[in-house]
Amino acid sequence: MSENNNNGQLRVGVVGMGPVGSVIAAELIEAGAFVVPCDVIPDKMNKIKKSGIKLTHCIEKKVAVSDICHSIQELGMYDLDLIVLAVKTPSLPKVVKYLAEIATDNLYVMCAQNGIDNESVVAEVIGEAKTLRMVVNFAGNMSDLNTVHVSFFNPPNYVAAILPPGEPVAQKFADLLNASRLDTEIPDDIQDYVWQKAILNAALSAVCAITRRTMKDVMDFPKTLELVEALIDESVRVAERERIELGHKFRRFSMRYLKNAGHHRPSMLVDLENGHPTEIDRLNGRIVQYGRKHYLPTPLNQSVTALIHLLENSSE
Repeated sequence: MSENNNNGQLRVGVVGMGPVGSVIAAELIEAGAFVVPCDVIPDKMNKIKKSGIKLTHCIEKKVAVSDICHSIQELGMYDLDLIVLAVKTPSLPKVVKYLAEIATDNLYVMCAQNGIDNESVVAEVIGEAKTLRMVVNFAGNMSDLNTVHVSFFNPPNYVAAILPPGEPVAQKFADLLNASRLDTEIPDDIQDYVWQKAILNAALSAVCAITRRTMKDVMDFPKTLELVEALIDESVRVAERERIELGHKFRRFSMRYLKNAGHHRPSMLVDLENGHPTEIDRLNGRIVQYGRKHYLPTPLNQSVTALIHLLENSSE
């Protein structure tokens, strides 16, 4: 913790108050951390300041918020131990540039987005010793500016420091989430879980976005179910070439995980509907890149990546 933080309370800034950032902020506040939510949407932050953060459905709670920020520069006024990045990956390079302006020797940064190699973007600017990674296994949609409909939570989440200096912060962060019953573990190698989650998202999110259907719709229709299975198999072959340990029952686990998602609308679908850039390049697109590295064809991942980019361009 910071030298100025004599009471041992973790001081956290959460950047991006969408579903992931809102859940993390609410759970940390409930567990006793000092939390400063940050987002560039004024109406959202004013609502959070006035009415707090509300979680519904799979997680039911409402927490009050004492401090808010409208920019990363404002976060620099607080003596923070950790900043959690819950922004979309297309915004990550820009956000990291601003983070570099407020970085201190005591500040750590955690990537909490979906996708492969997000932490490398942070580490290039902030340094590996100050970089942490989180794999989120809950999902939801905003039903109001300050309210998250939490669709599901398949515990646990995973957090880890890239290098040993960040391990105490990672442990404190995990302890706080566990105290609020958002089960979180520190694995031996978080990259195994980064890839697991990326493969799950790559198998279903793009298909939902292209077809404009919920996860349950896609998983219940035999032909799209076959496509999801084939995307998993293709992605697993790439992961194996990267020596990622997925486990011999990963395919069975994946299908059970995705079938339990219910009528969730993945963020890629929501982004397309709202005319926003998607995270496709950090999911299917990244799997395509790693496939090329190993001279391994990835026609399915390449196809859905191209289709999502076409739809992104169509919405401009």
